Amino acid sequence: MKKLILLSLIVGLLFVQKSNAQSPVGFPNGITVGTPTVTIPAGSNYKMAVAGGIITEKVRVATNGTTFWADFVFDKSYKLRSLNEVAQYIQLNKHLPDVPSTAEVNQQGIDLANTQAILLQKIEELTLYVIEQDKKINKLNKKVRQLSKK
Repeated sequence: MKKLILLSLIVGLLFVQKSNAQSPVGFPNGITVGTPTVTIPAGSNYKMAVAGGIITEKVRVATNGTTFWADFVFDKSYKLRSLNEVAQYIQLNKHLPDVPSTAEVNQQGIDLANTQAILLQKIEELTLYVIEQDKKINKLNKKVRQLSKK
């Protein structure tokens, strides 16, 4: 059975490889790779299901304008939560604000483009916190120097 699936995959890949790049090859029911138990959910827009892992050297996620990017964090109108608010949120929810919980990820999976944008948002927020902390430290150091001179 494994040889038949592998042979089908190889024939399918050869067929795709020889096809005209301008005209994608159509598989009305999608492509499944791996064990027969992996399926494409009925009514979904998914075109491929893979049982097991996938190894690749590069992945590009085309967003086609459907996802946000995190640069809004640097907009003057963005309200950065106080670290106290973040700490309270974490204490109550056991995860960062705007980041999906384990239960959500287990139920819905991970959208790579959206997850990358959320992670970048958190990095940009951390950068703003560090800048804010640096300003406070510099101000305190200046006061210490002034008090040391007295």
